[in-house]
Amino acid sequence: MLHLQFTQKLSVVLIVFASLLPGPTPQTSSLAPDREPRNVTFCELAKDPSAYNHELIRITAFITYGFEDFELAEPNCPLPPDRVSVWVMYGGTAQSGTIYCCPGEGGSETRSRPLTIEGIEVPLLEDSVFQQFRDLLRKEQDTTVRVTLVGRFFSGVRQTGGDRPWWGGYGHLGCCSLLVIQRVETFEPHSREDLDYTAEAGWYEEEGCDSQSVRQLRYVSITYGEGMAEQAIAEQALADSGERVWAFSDPLRVAVESLKPFYNEQAPRLRNVKKTKVRQVFRWRKGKKSITVVVRRPYWLSLYSKSGSVAWVSTMIKEAECH
Repeated sequence: MLHLQFTQKLSVVLIVFASLLPGPTPQTSSLAPDREPRNVTFCELAKDPSAYNHELIRITAFITYGFEDFELAEPNCPLPPDRVSVWVMYGGTAQSGTIYCCPGEGGSETRSRPLTIEGIEVPLLEDSVFQQFRDLLRKEQDTTVRVTLVGRFFSGVRQTGGDRPWWGGYGHLGCCSLLVIQRVETFEPHSREDLDYTAEAGWYEEEGCDSQSVRQLRYVSITYGEGMAEQAIAEQALADSGERVWAFSDPLRVAVESLKPFYNEQAPRLRNVKKTKVRQVFRWRKGKKSITVVVRRPYWLSLYSKSGSVAWVSTMIKEAECH
């Protein structure tokens, strides 16, 4: 059963150690870098961001792209002392088109001059690999891509407040540290029809209220950063072993099981309101309350599959009151 975490902010996200993931032959850049970057994992960055400040690094990760989202992360790093998220931008004069605050990059695909951060101008190699990577993001809008990047890392400023310190200053509302892409070395094309490549875990699914007045009561999600996806990885292992084999074929049961920690000794009557090969949405009306459950076959979980198949997992539960 998924051990879902109450969150105050929807976080999505993604995966390093991508060299272990089988798949199609990636698109590859053959051009050599102007200097040798420092190889690093996301877990190493998160453990001590200041140690890599202003460094040219090479990192393999899953990058997420969508509304107010252009980030990379690792689902099962040991919990670092500080909270760390990494925002992504292109170097040179290219912009990602990401809508976020503030001011965002949604208004134009180019900037008037090369990007300069903290006095450091970061170039961009706009070769065929970069163009194909950028085209994939343009086409899918809300997506997750496995990449190997070379870029300049900026740790930002260590902030205090909340449950623990965090690093910020860049990205949406200053959420994050920053990686400015200088070169896309490889990326994996999206060729599997049995995986959900989207980065959005389910927050934007409708609440199911007929009236215009909706009050959010709570939402629960798997968060992919800081090791919070360990239970989903464990459930994939149970499905692979045969102990939870039904999770490969029974998304309704997965949805019902995910509700048990929050609605114990109740019998939810779920109705399927959206259905694709890789994403299903169920809804339960309980008086004035509407509970929505999103069940997916997330792309990132394929990294941990031993059988080659990805199990259904619940990635979002939302409870709203309809007026």
